Amino acid sequence: MTDVSIPVWRRIEQAVRADILAGRYAPGGQLPPDRDLAALYGASRMTARRALAALQQDGLIRIEHGSGTFVSDDALIRYRMSGDRIRFSKDWLSAEGVELRRRILKSEEVLADDRIATCLRIEPGEPIIKLQILATADDRPISIGVRHASAARFRGLGAEFERLGSMTAALKAFGVADYRRQSTEVTARLPTPDEAKLLAQPRIAPVLAFTATDVEIGSGAVISYFSGCFAADRVVISIGGGSGD
Repeated sequence: MTDVSIPVWRRIEQAVRADILAGRYAPGGQLPPDRDLAALYGASRMTARRALAALQQDGLIRIEHGSGTFVSDDALIRYRMSGDRIRFSKDWLSAEGVELRRRILKSEEVLADDRIATCLRIEPGEPIIKLQILATADDRPISIGVRHASAARFRGLGAEFERLGSMTAALKAFGVADYRRQSTEVTARLPTPDEAKLLAQPRIAPVLAFTATDVEIGSGAVISYFSGCFAADRVVISIGGGSGD
């Protein structure tokens, strides 16, 4: 018998929670749309959404706008920060069978402001390349960031990256035989509206924001300055315990 003293949204939340804990929805599995849950319990979509919001707040589900609602699972990616030669191909360790990909969402040439000029060791107002790059695991967004580089040396870097499929290979096309990570900083914060949209996550879910500077081995010249963020629930950052390539 249904306890009518319990609000409808709470009854939906309790029922879905019980199904998840009983294994009726597997980790990473997709839940029915809110309209289906609303119809099942004779409630409004707003009521169903309130129930799902409560489950998300408890970490049992994640709501990916435009994609659906999924049971939370373990992080797909382990990002290893060891040594000073961090590479996407070797230091992003995926779960078995997970395909890692990066693609450029936007490429533009702009003038460096004071902050970026300082990071790149160039003069303010000099032209720079800005590459907005999205990383995915099985088409699920895991990070978004912007790589800045001097246009005087690296104009066309985005096209080379898309042609070769590797930033290391693209940099070699510009005469960079090898490079290293000079510094990396990671902090926790809430995403911007654009970041939340690109990562397909709610604004209330935190991200791990990072900045990184790469320099050329030998000359010590700054190659690029990278800033962006990871979806915190999809990535584990591992520091130390290994060597770079």
